[in-house]
Amino acid sequence: MLKGQKGHNGYKIFKNSRNKRGVSPLIATVLLIAFAVALGAVVMNWGRGFVQQQTTEAEKTTQTKLGCSLKVNLKVAEIDGVPQVCYGGSGSAGYIELRLNNNDESNDIKGLSVSVGGETGIYNNDTINTTIPVGLAGYLNMSYSYTAYGKVKNIRIVPKILIGGVVTPCGGSPLEKSTSELRNCSA
Repeated sequence: MLKGQKGHNGYKIFKNSRNKRGVSPLIATVLLIAFAVALGAVVMNWGRGFVQQQTTEAEKTTQTKLGCSLKVNLKVAEIDGVPQVCYGGSGSAGYIELRLNNNDESNDIKGLSVSVGGETGIYNNDTINTTIPVGLAGYLNMSYSYTAYGKVKNIRIVPKILIGGVVTPCGGSPLEKSTSELRNCSA
């Protein structure tokens, strides 16, 4: 119920006869603090998950880079100072032979990715699933098409090792041989 009273300029002023109050300052402060704590908990929970994900990814990258740099010691075998990498055949019946030594002290080579640069293109074979045990040699004979890629210009071999249960290519540890280091297998 509203009651009218005359104000100083003669107009009626209406006041609410009910005694309504707003939220007390103490309750408002408690509500704001509770809201801030809840919001902080949500942000901290998201942040923890984000940091854990970033840490896991960084550990994988570090483990791979460190494992590849310290654990890979793959060399092309040499006989009387001659690298045992050669090419042969002709046309689409070409081939490349490699003899490799795993001079590492603790890790088997679990596979190879071989890239052969030809005069007209690059032949990539990253599915060579051969194992070269620690301290032993491996032999690889792979097909190569002179018709498709032209004369061999260079060979790049990327070893793969087991890191954290996953066969991982070690791109920072490739073996590369240029034309001057390659020979014809039949010569």
